[in-house]
Amino acid sequence: NQTIALNYLIRRILQPNLLYQKEMTEEAVQQARSSVSLTKDLVVEDERIVDANERIDEEIYQKLYSLEVAKVERSKRESNWQLEFAFMGKMMMVAAILLIVGLYLYSYRRKIFDDNYKLLMITIILLIEFAAAAIMNGPLDWPVYVIPTTIGSMLFAILIDSGIAFVGTVVIALILGGIQGGGYDISFITLVSGMVAIYSVHEIRNRNHVLKPIVLISLAYFWISIAIAAIRYDSLSSALSTFSYTMLPNAVLSPVLTFMILGVFEKFFDVTTDITLLELSDLNHPLLKRLSLEAPGSFHHSMIVGNLAESAAKAIYANPLLARVGSYYHDIGKIEKPEYFVENQVQHVNRHDGLSPRMSALILSAHVKNGVEMAKRYSIPKKIRDFIPEHHGTNIMTYFHNKALSKNDGKEVNESDFRYPGPKPQSKETGIVMLADAVEAATRTIKNPTPKKVRTFVENLVDSRFKDGELDECDLTLRDLKKIIDAFMTVLTGVFQQRIEYPDMDKKKEKEKEKETNKSKPVNTVDNGHSNTST
Repeated sequence: NQTIALNYLIRRILQPNLLYQKEMTEEAVQQARSSVSLTKDLVVEDERIVDANERIDEEIYQKLYSLEVAKVERSKRESNWQLEFAFMGKMMMVAAILLIVGLYLYSYRRKIFDDNYKLLMITIILLIEFAAAAIMNGPLDWPVYVIPTTIGSMLFAILIDSGIAFVGTVVIALILGGIQGGGYDISFITLVSGMVAIYSVHEIRNRNHVLKPIVLISLAYFWISIAIAAIRYDSLSSALSTFSYTMLPNAVLSPVLTFMILGVFEKFFDVTTDITLLELSDLNHPLLKRLSLEAPGSFHHSMIVGNLAESAAKAIYANPLLARVGSYYHDIGKIEKPEYFVENQVQHVNRHDGLSPRMSALILSAHVKNGVEMAKRYSIPKKIRDFIPEHHGTNIMTYFHNKALSKNDGKEVNESDFRYPGPKPQSKETGIVMLADAVEAATRTIKNPTPKKVRTFVENLVDSRFKDGELDECDLTLRDLKKIIDAFMTVLTGVFQQRIEYPDMDKKKEKEKEKETNKSKPVNTVDNGHSNTST
């Protein structure tokens, strides 16, 4: 009670003699700020600030900077849109640079230009580069040598190809040069290091190859640092210091960051890189393991098709790794009903003997649909899934079509019932696999194969696919087809080396057969003393 009474008395006795007035305080602060002079010197009208061939010292620089600020303030007061024009000029410059990419894609890479996912991916990679440069050059105020310019070049090269990577590198170099204020350093560094980075990730085969771009980009940066130092008459120690503290860490971290974020782009945009293809080529992959156990004949067939396709792809400078891996998965749909395909049939039991030709055709064409669905369940990339329907195209199942005609006594049969659903091959690699698949399956039926007989057979088969229009939608040329046939023969000679009989071998084989026959026949003795074999 005493404490309560004391607090009451204190509150009644003690009265504040200073009261905070917010408006009055802010006004006083503003007056204090206004009283501080913002200028260091005075430049009168028509006074010369700097002349030609005159060294610009700190005082002259400050006057020139103040002149720029004064122009901006005057523009704001007079509302003559100078700031807006300056901003519009920057946007026009950026648009002109980005037009390089647009024109290149529209003129030479129309497939990418029409692919919104690819365009989005290119845009995101460019934005990552520009954002990193703006942050490092702006708020962080780091040297331009720290900007990871090679990340964009490597991502373009790995995710798309070297041509897009080159154009992307040029665009990044020009934009970063503008961010630096028209500086030559960053543009030069971006172009040289970017080209080296593109080369360093060319045909990269595993994630351990990250060491290659680190070494090559480091050498490129070292060369650039020495070159810039020599041009500016800087000391060698200064160049080595710049390289060690800025460029070398950049060269080490850029490839590491690239490979870290590569998987995100692969997953989000369904892009298949060579690294992914190598992972899919592992024969212990669950899908390939199932194929080898449940359809061993189809598995062996796929392996040989892979060898044929890889050899042909190398010959025409296509992607041999893609062709080989696509071959491994092109027949996975046969896992569902392996016994209906001749390569998996044992003891010459043909399940189609008791079926109508149309039903047989439905079972054969179903392995395409089943294969695509199975590939999706196992998260096989679209680039590999395309091989499943495209390796058959819209080919007709000749055997069952002819069988249907013979059963109908020559009457017309709906040909579409005996065609695969397609589409036709859309790339060189899928076109190669179509030919390799047909060649491998058909050449096994040749009796007493000779090199000449096999080559004639392969040429006729490729020619029939060409005349049927199955190769119309891929980029294979007649010259490519000639090289593909030559590549096929190289592999087939190895496959059939135990079976191919050369002309001189035929005579030797006949003589050996005749000797064995003579030994097994009985000998009759006649009166004249000569031996005569009974025939």
